[in-house]
Amino acid sequence: MGYTTIRVSREDRERLRRIAKLLNKDSLTETLRYIISLAERELERQRGDVKSVIQSLKYAKDVGRTNAEEVDRYLYGVEE
Repeated sequence: MGYTTIRVSREDRERLRRIAKLLNKDSLTETLRYIISLAERELERQRGDVKSVIQSLKYAKDVGRTNAEEVDRYLYGVEE
């Protein structure tokens, strides 16, 4: 595995050190790897959510003019 050097601001370096301490990581490199893994998982999860929303739009219908405070009535047909 090859290595490269990246430049970060002093502020970001300190933030990374604080995170490393909170995570009990021995190095900033280890911390950065962990953070990157978390970010990748979060992005994958968000992509999945978007697919679900798009899929659910197949069943969408126009309900005319609505009032957001009455969302249950529109979604579930609940009459007051």
